[in-house]
Amino acid sequence: MRSLSEIETAVKRASRAVGFSWGNSEEIGKSIRQLELFGLQGVKNLNQYYKDIETKKFEYLNLINERNEASLEAYCPIIAGISFLDQIKSVENLKIIEFKKIAYPLIFLSFLSRASEISGKKIH
Repeated sequence: MRSLSEIETAVKRASRAVGFSWGNSEEIGKSIRQLELFGLQGVKNLNQYYKDIETKKFEYLNLINERNEASLEAYCPIIAGISFLDQIKSVENLKIIEFKKIAYPLIFLSFLSRASEISGKKIH
């Protein structure tokens, strides 16, 4: 069994190895650590996602709007999650935000949870 710190470090390194920047890798590590803290399969989902990015072309969601729907493939849960975190001050004024077609929603959920902590508001 690995400690949460070991999981976070391993996830950061793996994320960097598949091409994410160090900053994004840090965010991914924190989010997967949080999933594992709550007993959810963050590492397992992330491993499968990293296998899928070799064969699938996920869309990047950089600007969060009230309605967010991918046109072809599903959205990358990591880029969508990091974008949500980065834009939390501007999106917290929106009453409802819809997301459709996000790959590996559990990964995305971890970013939403962290955004809820940052803004001090419930996200449901």
